[in-house]
Amino acid sequence: MSRKKVSFEEALTELETVISALETDLPLDEAVDQFEKGVKAVQECRGALGRAEGRITKLFEGSDGQFIEKNLGITMESLVGGESL
Repeated sequence: MSRKKVSFEEALTELETVISALETDLPLDEAVDQFEKGVKAVQECRGALGRAEGRITKLFEGSDGQFIEKNLGITMESLVGGESL
């Protein structure tokens, strides 16, 4: 069975939902289920950020044809509307 690719924003929303649920008084089984969902959401976020970083790095090619890696100051917070650190 093929799994639908989830966007960064969807995974982040899922993670926020899981965190909110875990901050309540859940029975142990439900808390463990939520924790597992959270781990999957974090993995999806990291994957999306890794793919984005790879695309950004590829965009910088010097006039001599050599790739130039530049630090763009991109943080997870800046991607989701927060301040850059």
